[in-house]
Amino acid sequence: MDFSQFDYTPLALAFVQVVWGVLVLILAKFALGWLSPYSTDQELTARDNPAFGLAIAGYYAGTVIVYISATASLPLPLDEGAQAVFTAMAGDLAWSLAGIAALNAGRWIMDRLLVTGVRNDLEIIEHRNLAAGVLECGAYIAYAIVLAGAIRQPGGTPWTAIGLLVLGQGVLILAGRLYQKWVGYDVAKEIHSANLAAGTAFAMTLIALAILMLKAISGEFISWTRNLSFFAFDAIAGLILLMLLRWITGIALLPHSRPTEEIVRDRNVNVGLIEGVLAIGIAVIILFLF
Repeated sequence: MDFSQFDYTPLALAFVQVVWGVLVLILAKFALGWLSPYSTDQELTARDNPAFGLAIAGYYAGTVIVYISATASLPLPLDEGAQAVFTAMAGDLAWSLAGIAALNAGRWIMDRLLVTGVRNDLEIIEHRNLAAGVLECGAYIAYAIVLAGAIRQPGGTPWTAIGLLVLGQGVLILAGRLYQKWVGYDVAKEIHSANLAAGTAFAMTLIALAILMLKAISGEFISWTRNLSFFAFDAIAGLILLMLLRWITGIALLPHSRPTEEIVRDRNVNVGLIEGVLAIGIAVIILFLF
């Protein structure tokens, strides 16, 4: 291979995008300090708060998801010249920063509407509640997945992205509250009592529900009538399939235990993890094969 004739431009631009990704993570840290009640450095180091560590890990994971969705949705116009390329990269950065702001706003909304009577932010800071921390982690990742489906759709505009994001988050919260009714125990009580098994199961199920919302809202935007009809079908069918297949696989893979008793009575984190992994696995199968 003659390396002297190799075009290094795509590789150099990819390196710049990686550097910009690191910059976005740094900006996300500052945004968290400006837009949330957390004192990041104090909670991570001075107080050694493990619940906050779980929450912040989800925040940074969500930031990466937002950045990747912003940069990978449209290819760089390499054949249109340097100015067009850098304009496109500036647009990617703008979408990423808007996504970070939306991620912080989404966390504020989820804290207040997802679980009745439980404020994750207060539980994390005041009580170092690991169950609230892992749920906050899952909520950040879930909301970022919904963001990834809403932003920069072919045929869409920033206004359609905002509309789809609001729709996706609203249905995600509704589905999360339906899960709390369906699961067979008081999720709010278990989170408040720092039941890590319950928090883990709910957090991972929330991510699974977000994957279904990703399928429902992503794709080319044609019209509100057309896209909402697809959204309704994908969301409803996906939720039914998720709950049905999860129940069937739970019986097959945990035949000698009752997950509700293991999570509530024994606080068995292993069962919470398995329940969550099953939910995410089934949601991914639905996303790619249904």
